[in-house]
Amino acid sequence: MKTTKADLTRGDGTVGALPVVTRILHPTDLADTSVRALTLAIKLARQNHAELLLAHALPPPTPIFESESAERPCAESDLEVLVDRLSSGGIRARRILIKGTRPVPGDIADCAKVFGADLIVMGTRSRRGLARFLRGSIAASVVKIAPCPVLVVPDRS
Repeated sequence: MKTTKADLTRGDGTVGALPVVTRILHPTDLADTSVRALTLAIKLARQNHAELLLAHALPPPTPIFESESAERPCAESDLEVLVDRLSSGGIRARRILIKGTRPVPGDIADCAKVFGADLIVMGTRSRRGLARFLRGSIAASVVKIAPCPVLVVPDRS
């Protein structure tokens, strides 16, 4: 993330220039639960005249039966529709399909690094009980390893 001044905090305790956001990564599972995060990512992209990167991590293909994920055609189509809508609304947007070969949080962090994202805006679901204990939170894992700030938007449905 770039800053317009060397230090954000001045000696007198006041805040200087805020970081400049030019590229926002929005990892999405293409489900209704990520709508709130997408809406916020769009608002931030518009306010900052930033490029919006829409990323979806494909699950790994089933060994022996598939050479690539069966979800790929549907994910490509859904992302393309989103990019077209955003572009027609005046937002620079790109779609990114991440081939799943490792845990999703690592793929998201790598994507942010490779594409030079200044901010990640992602949703989170409220997993409870055993599911959270066994699988953890993808968003929490991304926050720990991301190369840039992460804004986590809870699903309130």
